[in-house]
Formats: sequence, structure tokens, C-alpha cells
Amino acid sequence: MTVTLIWLIAFAVILFLALRAWDGSLGKVVKRRIPAALQLDGDDRWVWSIALAVLGATFIVNPISMLLTLIILALIYWVAKRVGCWLMRRVKLH
Repeated sequence: MTVTLIWLIAFAVILFLALRAWDGSLGKVVKRRIPAALQLDGDDRWVWSIALAVLGATFIVNPISMLLTLIILALIYWVAKRVGCWLMRRVKLH
């Protein structure tokens, strides 16, 4: 129960701060980094703020699992990139 309460409080605080910072630098960073296909018209503010709040609250409550997950995802990305580059060199395009 305590973990859930901490998560809800962290979620609310991060959501509030993300929504408040959207008109400043946060909105510009998201619009610059996110591809056009993933950008919505007027709902970007709510969708990305909620996503950031969920990730931030989860990171506050359970940081070790989040770090290990990020490390595993980075390793998978690195291996896939290396294998993809190796395969592209091996393929003979005519």
C-alpha cells in the first residue's frame, strides 16, 4: 500500500510539472525528437506528459529494475545494430 501511495504522489507531481513545462522547453524537445507520424494534433501535451509521469514514478519506486531494463534494451539495440551492419555488408546489392 505504501509503494502504491508513493507511486501515485510521484505520478501526480511529475504530471503537474510536465504539463507546466510543456509550453517551455519540454514541448519543444518532444516535437523535435518525435517523428511526425507519432505526433498528434493537440493531444501531444497530455499523451507525452502522462507517459513521462508513468516512467518517472516507476523509476522513483523501483529504480534498480528500471536501470536493468534500460541496460538490457541498450544491449539488444547495440547487438541488433551490429548484426544489421554486418548483414548489410554481406549482402551484395546489384
